[in-house]
Amino acid sequence: MAAGLVLGMSGCGSGDKTAADSPARVKAHKQPKVVVSAKSREEDLGDMVAAVAAAKGGPPVELKFSLPTRPEVGQVMELDVAVVPREPVPDSLSVSFQVADGLDIVGGAALERVDKLVDGAPIRHVVKILPKRDGIFALTAVVSFAVSNQDWSRTFSIPVIAGEGLPEQVTKRP
Repeated sequence: MAAGLVLGMSGCGSGDKTAADSPARVKAHKQPKVVVSAKSREEDLGDMVAAVAAAKGGPPVELKFSLPTRPEVGQVMELDVAVVPREPVPDSLSVSFQVADGLDIVGGAALERVDKLVDGAPIRHVVKILPKRDGIFALTAVVSFAVSNQDWSRTFSIPVIAGEGLPEQVTKRP
């Protein structure tokens, strides 16, 4: 998709202007750029990665995530998350996010209760993380939900590689 945008934008070179390049036409030509950038936070679920569930099968929810770039130590990074309810659709759900030493959550540590869920309709959330050192970390998401007056939870793990990851492991390779 990104390559298509670059190619599409490169075709909009700054060649000679003609009478056909009136201000109204130029403005109309630039509108798709705004639409593309406005949609960037609402990624297609197919472009997101599935978080690893602690147990096989289980309750009817999926968790997907996306990191646009590798997080850098000392820099806040936004992690896009989508919780997808599946049949039988829960009555409600909420999510809490937790991390271990080396990674901090500076925003979005919880997705408050959401009601009236629809099968396959993602609930989007952003978690802001701050890596404190290089390494490979796990962000844990605990999805709590109710189905037929019974409370359930499902735990997911999201791997986060910050900075150089584990440099000592990279240098040991043959």
